[in-house]
Amino acid sequence: MLIPILAAAAMAMLSGCSFLNLTRKQTLTLDAPKDVELVVYRQVGKPGHRVMSPVGLIHGGESMELDAGEYLVANECSGYEFKQTRDKPTKIPVRRLSLVLHGESGLQSVDASNVKARLALDEQAASTSKTEVATSAELQGTQNLNSVPPEKSAEGPAPEKSAEGPAPEKSAEGPAPEKSGEGAAAESAPIPVRSTQESSLVVHTLCLDPLDGQRNEWKNRRDFDVLPGTTEFRIGGRLVKIENHGETSEKISLDLFPVSIVSTFPDIHARFYLAPEEKEPKSENSVVGLVPNGSTWLLPGDYSLEVNGTRRKLSIEKGALTEISVGVLRIDLPKNFPMEERLKAGGQPVFVYLDTGALLNLDTDYLVFPGSYSVSIEGSEVQDSFQVDAGEKMIVKTFAARVDAPSCPEGFKSCKNPPRITIHREQKPYALMTVEPKLPFLLLEGTYEYGVEGLRGIKRNLQRRNEALAGESLARVKIKWDVRQAQGRYRTDLVRIESRGANVFGRSLDLLFHKPEEVYVPAGSYDLTYFLGDPLLDRSKARQSLFLEPGQTREVVVPIYLEKPNRPDEPQVSGGVRGATGGETPAARKGAKQSESDSENPAVQLPRSLTPLRR
Repeated sequence: MLIPILAAAAMAMLSGCSFLNLTRKQTLTLDAPKDVELVVYRQVGKPGHRVMSPVGLIHGGESMELDAGEYLVANECSGYEFKQTRDKPTKIPVRRLSLVLHGESGLQSVDASNVKARLALDEQAASTSKTEVATSAELQGTQNLNSVPPEKSAEGPAPEKSAEGPAPEKSAEGPAPEKSGEGAAAESAPIPVRSTQESSLVVHTLCLDPLDGQRNEWKNRRDFDVLPGTTEFRIGGRLVKIENHGETSEKISLDLFPVSIVSTFPDIHARFYLAPEEKEPKSENSVVGLVPNGSTWLLPGDYSLEVNGTRRKLSIEKGALTEISVGVLRIDLPKNFPMEERLKAGGQPVFVYLDTGALLNLDTDYLVFPGSYSVSIEGSEVQDSFQVDAGEKMIVKTFAARVDAPSCPEGFKSCKNPPRITIHREQKPYALMTVEPKLPFLLLEGTYEYGVEGLRGIKRNLQRRNEALAGESLARVKIKWDVRQAQGRYRTDLVRIESRGANVFGRSLDLLFHKPEEVYVPAGSYDLTYFLGDPLLDRSKARQSLFLEPGQTREVVVPIYLEKPNRPDEPQVSGGVRGATGGETPAARKGAKQSESDSENPAVQLPRSLTPLRR
């Protein structure tokens, strides 16, 4: 009996040990600073259809027991998958990425001597008493600004604004030695930079969440924990790949250097868009936004900066403060411009284009980089170049114009619709702009002419009138063509309108005379000219003087002489009839036909175009 009992006990002990071995857990250790906290997930399911179940939190320097299986630890920027076995513990080293902002101390605290120096530089034109009051207010700090009397507190912030403006002169003296000696000397000495509020100290960082692939963005975060593997960050838009091969938890640091946009127009708000110039294709949008009079820290390299359609290249160097100054561009809308009238007449709101294609509003201040820019009115080729200097405001003047069409007189049943107006410059044949009659429009400052579409060649100077609209009303000419027949080849060759006056110049294309016609021209003095004579000989010029007042409709009669045609041949007769008249010579037959054509006056087929004048 004893032997079976011992055997059963031995079997129970063996099976118990096997059960303990099957359920034994192994240790997971997180090699990281104590403030590191990660979520541990257990992965269940097939690849591509995994379900992650949170197991718990683990902190740096701690350990936890895990069953055998597949796991994932992750934070907001990186993740690490591992397989926990029964016979081997797991250790995960975490490397901390630190962003080092060089020159940050110079931005957060400025000593009194620097304040006095800037105040002396910016307030040279001010009185000594005002300078002392502003200096004392600056030294006391922003907490005491409210205690300054009202009439002096208005002058107090002025040095702050001006200190942000002329600072490039001082910073240019500071970083110069550091640029020449890169390395330890450049990193040891702080970069002397402008005084800026702490809220404007910005470093843009972006990464992708390993769990859902969403973008996580920060403005002022300095430290990131990187798990084993390759983790991608975008710092100031530039792509950075951080490697953690799981061998050490040693820290990683990246040096960043400031760039500042200097604007002496604090009331004009704008957003600057920064993009790095990278050789590899950009997998995502890497543009970040900057604000003026603030500092942003970037990795060394080349970048492009854009604001309101103007662009600037900049290079961030180690140990240097990069400052970009801006100016202001404004396109003024003339006073009393009839915008409502324009909209009622079917026009659209007026915009202007910058040479880069940016669409700007009128009467609006835009921050732009210094340089020369082409400004053009929307829907036209009217453009001029304007120079914008740093810290200065360039105001582009415009003037309004409108060309009206005459109304249809009561004696006429109808009048054809007036053609569109063409705008020209320097009497060039091509149009810079085409507008509808009675529609107010804008032009840049300058000298222009206007004409009529379809009557190319005649133009009139566009008159300026102080605050009123420029331009005048068109005139209408109703032409009645008096068709007459002439002997021989004597006929009218062409008809056209020629200008005759100080403000009107040019001549029209040849006019058609196959039917009565209406012609619109700018008001002024003209000659209605037509050429008469034999096409093979010299011709004479006949004229009718036309003085057309604005809005006037005038009717004129123009004689048109056509060569009298021969009568068409009669129908052919049979052979017997032709034989009876066989003795008739060709000359005799020709004379008979001419005599018959003179006795009869058949209807004339009017040509639809005229033969060019032979000179």
